[in-house]
Amino acid sequence: MAALLLSPGIAWPGGSTPDAPLNEPAMEAALRRFTATDLAGAAWSLPEMHGRVVLLDFWATWCAPCLAELPRLRALREKHAESGFEILGISLDVMSRQAFVSWLNRHRIDWPQVHDRMGYGGNVPRLFAVDRLPRSVLVARDGRIAAIDARGERLASLVEALVLER
Repeated sequence: MAALLLSPGIAWPGGSTPDAPLNEPAMEAALRRFTATDLAGAAWSLPEMHGRVVLLDFWATWCAPCLAELPRLRALREKHAESGFEILGISLDVMSRQAFVSWLNRHRIDWPQVHDRMGYGGNVPRLFAVDRLPRSVLVARDGRIAAIDARGERLASLVEALVLER
């Protein structure tokens, strides 16, 4: 189930490059060092995620493929929330917190969000070497990476299988 699924996305703005190339060992190392606080003040790290299936979803309001994925993510979360599935949005938007929360409310995005207004230069995107959007990391209940950049039906199938694992 530990699949590496790469897909094209939006290039890094300004011609910059991330700190390290995307690869599974680098993602696993990043996940072990990952810490963030969402807009509600909840802390997120690998130990806090243990026992849940978590999708780390790197996205932005200006990313058309990200916006196209939102209805599928909403449906997936609604279907599996009771089974321990959660999405943690990691926004690369640089807009104010107030404008971002307003956007989330207008678009009915109610899952936790990390928003540090630093774009690609934020701590979490740099840790995971995010170089395009959308980007995602699916984490199994035991903390292992189940998939990188899974989308659509592939993501739905993976989440379905992971929430059934106990």
